Amino acid sequence: MKAKLLIGSLVAASLIISSLYAVNTEVDETQLGLRKVDIYTEDTALPNGTNYNKEAPGTSKLFDRAYTNAPPMIPHDIDDLGEIDKNNNSCLGCHMPEIAKDMGATPIPKSHFTSFRPAVSVDDNDNLKAESDDQIIKKDLKGQLWQGRYNCSACHAPQTKGDLKVANTFKPAYTDKKGQKHKNKSYLLDELDIGVKVGNGL
Repeated sequence: MKAKLLIGSLVAASLIISSLYAVNTEVDETQLGLRKVDIYTEDTALPNGTNYNKEAPGTSKLFDRAYTNAPPMIPHDIDDLGEIDKNNNSCLGCHMPEIAKDMGATPIPKSHFTSFRPAVSVDDNDNLKAESDDQIIKKDLKGQLWQGRYNCSACHAPQTKGDLKVANTFKPAYTDKKGQKHKNKSYLLDELDIGVKVGNGL
């Protein structure tokens, strides 16, 4: 009998505590999510807008690369540079290595003047066949931009300054201890084979 009374008392106490906890932790619908607004309307769901850097080329500050040999971000305004295609690329007017220094621009690295596609041959049925599928093939294009790299904005993008709801705590990481070597320059062509076993047994 005493055991039943004890169990009943414990159950009753648990129910009371649970009900009090439920009352005290009730969350208003307008407090859900990051926006803290009425969830039944999208009237206040408009973004804050995108505010890209408007500094003119040559006047902006470079962004540190996010990691070793990362594609650098575009620090300047690109609104008036036009569309990029294989026959028209305004980026080359400042970033080709032979003129980049005089323009105060980051020079296009050696890797963009190198083809990494394997050598191929054509069989009797006009099918392409790779002559080597276990080696990294590097072909120097003698100063000609590899057409696989003509679309700069496929890897490089301008940065926007927005009102972040969640703070960005990302910090760059580099393979050299202090990051001084890799912050603003690419060594991809020189370091491409690091950690990779090239040749038979790949």
